[in-house]
Amino acid sequence: MTDSPRTKEFRRSIRDRMRIDTYLTRLEWHLEGILSGADRKATIKSLRQELMTDPRQLTNVLSDLGPPNVLTTRYAEEGERRPLWSIGIIIGGIALLAYWTVFLSYAGGMLAVVDTAELAEARSAFLLIDVVAFSNTEEVGIGWSSGWAWMVVPTAIVVVSFLIGARFWRALPRHR
Repeated sequence: MTDSPRTKEFRRSIRDRMRIDTYLTRLEWHLEGILSGADRKATIKSLRQELMTDPRQLTNVLSDLGPPNVLTTRYAEEGERRPLWSIGIIIGGIALLAYWTVFLSYAGGMLAVVDTAELAEARSAFLLIDVVAFSNTEEVGIGWSSGWAWMVVPTAIVVVSFLIGARFWRALPRHR
């Protein structure tokens, strides 16, 4: 007995597989706030299998499922919301990058003033951190100090951003 053409395994194109991966990644981010890690992985694996084997056009299949944030509400159990830890990590990283961009721009601006105003050195404070810019015929540079403040300030910014981005209050027990 031979296999008929209809029982032959259906294969998605590379483009379709990339669209499925993108859709499932977005869905997983939304599910993070609703399902535990094991449940989320099982759901994504099951849905991936269904999407890969569905013979219909992918555009039709995804439009039937709807946007990931809407599909997530179908999986939600009433009242249970979980923190979004991965989003918190991303927000914390963005906040740290923004802090260092602003800090180094501030220090660079001080250096530009010292260099153009023919000053030997300038000192200032940026969020409790002492910043020094110096320029003379032999050397040019910036520096900062302040004991532990140079570590505590960015750490505090990252921690606060992480907690807000992750929506940490969802992990706290609710009083009903």
